[in-house]
Amino acid sequence: MSRKNSRRASLWPPIILFAIASIGLTGACLGIGPVLLNASSIQAKLVDPLMRLIMFLGIGLLVGQALETTGWTSKLAKWVRPMTTWANLKDESAASFVTSFVSGIAANTLLVTYYQENKISRKELVLTYLLNNGVPMFLLHLPTTFFIVVSLAGKSGAIYLIITLVASLLRSATILGICRLKLPRACWMWSPIIDQSEVSSQRTFAKIWNKFKDRFLRVALYTAPIYAIVFLLNEYGLFKWMRHGLAGSISGELIPVEAAGMVIFSLAAEFGAGMAAAGALLSTGALTEKQAAIALIVGTIISTPIRTLRHQVPTHLGLFNVALGTRLLALSQGFRVISLIVVTSVYAVFF
Repeated sequence: MSRKNSRRASLWPPIILFAIASIGLTGACLGIGPVLLNASSIQAKLVDPLMRLIMFLGIGLLVGQALETTGWTSKLAKWVRPMTTWANLKDESAASFVTSFVSGIAANTLLVTYYQENKISRKELVLTYLLNNGVPMFLLHLPTTFFIVVSLAGKSGAIYLIITLVASLLRSATILGICRLKLPRACWMWSPIIDQSEVSSQRTFAKIWNKFKDRFLRVALYTAPIYAIVFLLNEYGLFKWMRHGLAGSISGELIPVEAAGMVIFSLAAEFGAGMAAAGALLSTGALTEKQAAIALIVGTIISTPIRTLRHQVPTHLGLFNVALGTRLLALSQGFRVISLIVVTSVYAVFF
C-alpha cells in the first residue's frame, strides 16, 4: 500500500467515530431517546472539558517532542541509568520513565515516538508503560489526593495511601524483574538517543513543530469523538447503571454492612465521597480504622472499570492506536487491581 493510500485508510476510523458522535449528539439535542441536551449543557459538560483535555494533550505532546528532538532524553536517562541498565531497558525507556514523574502524556508521547522510529520494540514499550504506571503515577497524583484522603478519612486514609504505595512499589519491582528476564541484556549499550552533530535552533524548532503537528492532529482526531461518545454514554446512564450493578453485588458477608455502604458511596459519586463516608462512619464508631481502609481499597478496585472508561480511554486510544491503547489499559488496570488485592490481603491477615 502506498503512503498516500495508507494515509487515506488511516482517516476512516476517526471519520466513523465522528459520525457516531455526531449522530448521538444530534439525537440527544432533538430529544430522541431518554436524554435531551441543550446548547448550554453541551458547552459546560462536553465542549469546555474537551478543550481543556485537548490543550493538556497538546502541551504534553509538545514537551515530549521537544525532549526527544533536543536530546534531553539522554540527560534524563542518566538519572535512573543504574536501575534501567540492570533491567535491560534502553535510554529511551529510561527517559520516558523519568518524564512520567512529571507528565504521563509526555512520557507516553516519548514511548510512541521511539516505537514508531524503531528505537524500542513493542515489548519494551508495553513494559515501560507498565513501569511508568507504578511508582511514578502514584507520586504524580499524591499531592492532589493526600490532603483529601487524610483530611476526610484520617488514619484510615493514611493506611489507604500506604497500601496503594506498597502496591505501586510491588508493580514497579515486578516489571523491572520481567524486563531483566525478557529484554535483551545488551540492548542498552547501543541505544541511539540523539545525533551528536550540532544543528541550528531554527532547524530544531522546525523539526519539533513538524512532528508535533502530525501527531497532535492524529491524537485530536481520535480523542475528540471518543470523548464525545463517552460523554453521551454517561448522559444516557451507562456509568450510573454500571455503578448500581456493581454496588448491588457487594455483600455484607464479605465486609460489614456499614463498610458496604461506604463502598456504594464511592461508586455512586466520585473519589471524595467514599472518603467523606469513611470519616463519618469512623467518627460514629460504626467501623474500625482497619475496616474503613479495606473498604476504601475495595471501592477503588470495583470502580476501576468505570474510571478507566470515563477518564483514560479517550486519551489512550488517541495517543496510541485503538488495539495497542486498549491492550495497555487492560494490562495496567488489571495489574493494578491484582497488586492492590495482594497487598490488601496481606494487610487484612497480618495487621
